[in-house]
Amino acid sequence: MSDRTADDASDPGDRDRTPTDEARPDAAFRFAVGGYVGVLAAGLAATVASLAGAASIVVVGVTLIGSPVGCLAGVVFARRVRGLPIRLGRTWRRRTAVGLPAVPFGAVGLASMLASVAFRSGLVALASAFAITIAGYVVTRMARTRFVDAVTGDEPAATWRWDPPGSPRRDALLLLLWLILSAVNAASGEWLAALAWFGIAAFWLAGGLAEGRWWVDAVGATPELRVHDAGLVIQRPYARSLVPWREVSHVRLREDELVLDRDLRDVRFDRDELADLEAVRAAIDRHRQAGSPGARS
Repeated sequence: MSDRTADDASDPGDRDRTPTDEARPDAAFRFAVGGYVGVLAAGLAATVASLAGAASIVVVGVTLIGSPVGCLAGVVFARRVRGLPIRLGRTWRRRTAVGLPAVPFGAVGLASMLASVAFRSGLVALASAFAITIAGYVVTRMARTRFVDAVTGDEPAATWRWDPPGSPRRDALLLLLWLILSAVNAASGEWLAALAWFGIAAFWLAGGLAEGRWWVDAVGATPELRVHDAGLVIQRPYARSLVPWREVSHVRLREDELVLDRDLRDVRFDRDELADLEAVRAAIDRHRQAGSPGARS
């Protein structure tokens, strides 16, 4: 099932502005931004020091200094910029930009594999790239959830229990496989490969939690679909996304799938995820035909 949101399909700019756009970010989001900036600052300091040939103790020292300084700066920045999560979560371009700082670190790590850069520098840079990517992923997921909350303040017209696609057992086996590969490479002294496998495992774990493939009933929201005036909200245990009606040209059933046709990518749910596809389609059609704001005929 694809859930690329309305703001992913196009860049609406300021047309979806809400009163909460000027609200101060909540504490959880401020600390998430602080963690992201802290990781970025620590990675930059450590990589530059390593490339400059500094002693290992110096690399560790600048990392320990850069992390809390960057974290504090990030928290202050997030607190001062009103509506930061809404603005950031509004478009896919802005969310993608959060991960771009990891690219040069990854390039240094790749250069190390090609023997163009010292091994230690590549190891530090690659670790930084993975840490920045994961921290940025958390920030963007939180931002998108807050954007969805800002544009769907109304009570849902209909709600259904939804089971996110995926196999927890298969995903757990893949996670275990990557961790084993990391351990095997570490044991043989292939530290760059070990770090690469460990980074993939960490990102897989973060993605599984965000997508709802892994969750505990007592922690996080129950996965469900909600029909709002603004669009269809896809609720995962720890995140939400939105499919706006203006991006949906047609809702149809095809074999055992409910398909919402969109300009760029369709959104699909199969019967393993939604038990009564027919009822969901009928409710969505009724809501759109009733004249929901932004719905297309």
